[in-house]
Amino acid sequence: MLYHGVIIIAYALTAVVIAVQTPVYVQGIDPVIGYWGGGVFFLVCALIHDFIMRHVERSRFQRDLLKMRSDLDMAETGLDRFDNILGRLAGKDGNMDSFAGEMQILRKLLKQLSTDQTTKTKEDEEEIILSADEELVEAPEEQPEPLRNSDGPDEEIMPQDESILEIVRSGLQENKVDLYLQPIVRLPQRRTLFYEAFSRIRGPQGEVITPGQYLSVAENAGLIGTIDNLLLIRCVQLIRRVRQRNSDIGFFVNVSARTLNDTSFFRQFVEFLDQNKDLSNSLILEFAQDDVDNASDPVQKGLSTLAKMGFSFSLDHVQRLDFDFSELGKRHFRYLKVAAEELLPGRPGLPMDIHPDDLREALLRENIELIASMVEDEDTVIGLLDVEVGFGQGYLFGVPRPPQSVN
Repeated sequence: MLYHGVIIIAYALTAVVIAVQTPVYVQGIDPVIGYWGGGVFFLVCALIHDFIMRHVERSRFQRDLLKMRSDLDMAETGLDRFDNILGRLAGKDGNMDSFAGEMQILRKLLKQLSTDQTTKTKEDEEEIILSADEELVEAPEEQPEPLRNSDGPDEEIMPQDESILEIVRSGLQENKVDLYLQPIVRLPQRRTLFYEAFSRIRGPQGEVITPGQYLSVAENAGLIGTIDNLLLIRCVQLIRRVRQRNSDIGFFVNVSARTLNDTSFFRQFVEFLDQNKDLSNSLILEFAQDDVDNASDPVQKGLSTLAKMGFSFSLDHVQRLDFDFSELGKRHFRYLKVAAEELLPGRPGLPMDIHPDDLREALLRENIELIASMVEDEDTVIGLLDVEVGFGQGYLFGVPRPPQSVN
């Protein structure tokens, strides 16, 4: 405002000078004409000033408008991206309730990890509560009780296992548990119809440890239930994204004995799946044969509940086939994984009550598909085709890879 006032004063003074001095310097000019000349000069300057200021204001307004439009476009793009992220997390149906359930379970898992990490004592033995029904007792820190290896109750855990345990703990707390996928293909076409989900944990130096390295250590430390639940959540999020493009792909998720027998974790597991039962056609829960055979009554009830929700099961690590296939089918087991070498013709094979050539047909009558695991060479595939195995899994068809690198 001061700037405009100074300009107006400047050309007003100039107009006064013109009005007063024109009759002095121009002979024969009437002083009235000088006054008119000064007034006209003042009016012309005022009009020019007004024109220039309007042009400046209009340019400034246009710049502000363009900036506002740009900011609005950026905001709309951000909102669309945020909505897309939430849509992927919440699923195609916008199931925000299940998304909230995922966040709640993650908070519970992280809280349990934090509690497990901070309730250690340096003086007396202390009990760390893992679940409502199971506890792990640790010795004082001055004389730590060695962790036991699953291969033998009297073998102390090796130093490298202690470092693996530390990687597992930090990986869970720092969200460094990654999802890997291995294809399961239809034979003989080798078309990928399923993926099995595995977890990999990244260490502080970027090293990656596999289930074969950390499984027994994590089980002894009571962390396997947390890993299973995190793997399930990651897999559910992936299924929601994938089924927007291809709803025919199924995903196998392995559930360990520790998760089955830990009442607290298994209850969370069932509750979470109840919130996501719309994914029952795409998610197959996989259990080891020994774990199913030795399952407690609460676990059996939990599996029955999951079956009523529509979820299908797979039986893995099969060591014998001399059982009632019809009973397995009634319990909603739809897949049976057997090591490829046990199915090849001319091999002794696993104990069974029927002829090996009739195995696939007997399973199909109960709506159970046979999957040959650990397929590593072409000769094995030829042998599997001779006995009409319908599906195969192994390094020959693909190694476990992150979802980003899977087509």
